[in-house]
Amino acid sequence: MAKKPESASPAGKVRLLVRTTAAHGDAPRYRAGLGPFRREPVEVEATPEQAESLKADPALAVAEVGA
Repeated sequence: MAKKPESASPAGKVRLLVRTTAAHGDAPRYRAGLGPFRREPVEVEATPEQAESLKADPALAVAEVGA
């Protein structure tokens, strides 16, 4: 049986790039049990529920990896 590539996300997880928006300033931000997020983008694996929470936060800029 072939192994999954290490870059593959676990089932049900999505890979996101998350950073704070300029309006939030330089303070770290935590959301959905993830973080800290700052001005530099950070790649995270999140459940669909966590992803929705991150995307709904106006202080965060969120993009799907590979989208």
